[in-house]
Amino acid sequence: MAAQVEAPEEKAIVGWRPVLASALVPGFGQLEMDQSRGWIYLAVEAAVWTGYGLTRQAGMEDRTAYRDLAWREARDGVDPRRDGDFEYFERLGAWIRSGAFDADPGSIGVQPEMDPATFNGDAWRLARDLVGLPPGAGPEDPRYQRALLFYEERAYPSDLTWDWTESPEAKERYEELVRESDRHLRNSTVILGGIFLNHLVSAIDAYISQASGSVVRLQVDPERIGPDMIPFLTLRVFHP
Repeated sequence: MAAQVEAPEEKAIVGWRPVLASALVPGFGQLEMDQSRGWIYLAVEAAVWTGYGLTRQAGMEDRTAYRDLAWREARDGVDPRRDGDFEYFERLGAWIRSGAFDADPGSIGVQPEMDPATFNGDAWRLARDLVGLPPGAGPEDPRYQRALLFYEERAYPSDLTWDWTESPEAKERYEELVRESDRHLRNSTVILGGIFLNHLVSAIDAYISQASGSVVRLQVDPERIGPDMIPFLTLRVFHP
């Protein structure tokens, strides 16, 4: 948005009520001063909030869709369903298989996953490296127990394990939905910045109108930049 100010020779005393009103609800200050462009600020506010709501809703719907897809295709629809945190779903997309949590449930205690190509197997490899556990060392070694504690904290239990091996197309769709969800939610954050900008410009407009006694002429200059074509608005204030 660009604001061009034509200031008169004598400035009026600033009244703060329209400025505060415009800061709280864009356009209210202008309407108090009988300036019809207050309706423009109100319309922009309604449009931006609508855009924010729709964009965020799309992001949340995509999030629900990729989590449901993972549960059906990679997690075998295990009930009762328990979803992990944001990091869990990032790892679920980055690794084909989680591997087992307990490689031998029939034995006493937890037997770590040994395949380093799986997430849990890599967690066991990292645990061994951190404590310096040599090959062949078993549970009788104190370092093994320290490594096992690390593994149990990092590896995913049986109700959160996954395997995309039989569903490569589903994994591609999962990754696409994750990207779309992230894009929508990122854009909704940008739109929130537009809401703040509308409040700021309306308040500045009201202040300049009060201080100068002139009519502020506003011009909207949309700029679209970046790979996602996210809209940005530039505020320019010109002094006479």
